[in-house]
Amino acid sequence: MELSWMGRYRKLVGQLIRYANIYVRGYNIELGGEENVFLSAQSWQVLECIIEHEDDVLKMAELSRCLGMPQSTFSKYVKRLVEQKLVERYRKADNQKEIILRPSPFGKDFYCRRSVGLLEIGYKEMFSLLEKLSDEDLEAVTAAIRNLADHLDRDTEDFTKTRLIKL
Repeated sequence: MELSWMGRYRKLVGQLIRYANIYVRGYNIELGGEENVFLSAQSWQVLECIIEHEDDVLKMAELSRCLGMPQSTFSKYVKRLVEQKLVERYRKADNQKEIILRPSPFGKDFYCRRSVGLLEIGYKEMFSLLEKLSDEDLEAVTAAIRNLADHLDRDTEDFTKTRLIKL
């Protein structure tokens, strides 16, 4: 049966679904071991997010939203990154509850060294395929994926809310 409601976008949607399923299969598998650091795909993303926003003063909840990750899951990965000395926690002087995250010097150095290999084995070919797109086309693809993620996020949030039934 043809899934006609997707029209000419069926192949794109199919590949997004395939990517998501393959990613989910291995996103918690910790790889590495160099310098006693073991990272899963999600812990790598958390480290990357912290490095990307190191000049901002963002709460952990704000950082977790950047990744579309529940705060409890984000905190779990932060704890592991702190244990591996990749990330450091700080408190604001005027607010003891607010924790601010910064990459450690070791964490930044480790990230920079490892991201070169990640580019070579995973992203270089994909970037090459996208090179043909104009900046406007690339922004349109990015906006479409963001829109899809936003809808999934809202749907998931609505689905997981506690529903009350009147007695």
